[in-house]
Amino acid sequence: MVSKPHGGKLVNRVVTGRRREYLLEEAKELHKISVGESLAADASNIAHGVYSPLEGFMVYDDFYHVLYDMRLANDIPWTIPIVLDVSRGEIAGLKEGDDVALTFRNNILAIMEVEDIYKWDKKEYCKKVFKTTDTRHPGVVKTFHRKELLIGGNIYLLSDVPEPFERYRLWPIETRILFEAKKWRTTAGFQTRNVPHRGHEYVQKAALTFVDGLFINPLVGWKKPGDYKDEVIVKAYEALIENYYPRNSIVFSVLRMEMRYAGPREAILHAIVRKNFGCTHFIVGSMKHGIYSRSSQI
Repeated sequence: MVSKPHGGKLVNRVVTGRRREYLLEEAKELHKISVGESLAADASNIAHGVYSPLEGFMVYDDFYHVLYDMRLANDIPWTIPIVLDVSRGEIAGLKEGDDVALTFRNNILAIMEVEDIYKWDKKEYCKKVFKTTDTRHPGVVKTFHRKELLIGGNIYLLSDVPEPFERYRLWPIETRILFEAKKWRTTAGFQTRNVPHRGHEYVQKAALTFVDGLFINPLVGWKKPGDYKDEVIVKAYEALIENYYPRNSIVFSVLRMEMRYAGPREAILHAIVRKNFGCTHFIVGSMKHGIYSRSSQI
């Protein structure tokens, strides 16, 4: 039994076949906005249902409610705004109701229906999301370097972001089928941005005493300076899975998603994401005054 997707429905905004070919041709004539790796990864995560029930980058109503109430405008719990920032120059001539092509490394990534164009207060955002405006915080300094406007609206994904660890990339539709095939009635998701240490090994193996399987799902992508490199994280888990964990009890998949360093808000977002992958439980661990861990049902 896998968990129901957050909001009740697994989102799919991935366009394939002849419709994709048609939209790729249409995109050539559209206003274009270039996005970096983190935003491109967010677009893929929206389209593949990782961020269900989101179907696009947040419009103002959702942004406002998430920032202040930690819920979408329709009252579904959500804790960190998923937004697309732009400069005034990038959207010169663009208006609400238009379509725009999002590009990544000069390739068409997606078409977005522009529903909302709005300002944001970065300082207020940081106060709410990070509980600080101190620029020594990596999430704060990254936010202050973002652009002055946000645009929101549904997307149609036409191309996926290239993944260096493609052999380890699974989307929610795939993990859900896999967990069912393995007959896992309960699955614990484990979020990490680091290589495994002894505490991680302990909470992971402890989880396997009361769930059928463990879904290890480290983030790859942007992290603060000093964090472990993606390649090291993947190789460390390859060694553990090959030599340490019980056979057939682990599914390993990378998730290209930036680390936001947003404390409890981010922990809840990570739990929602793993719920969308099909997990029934989520493990949270930290290193403060020793090892503290919790595995809670989603």
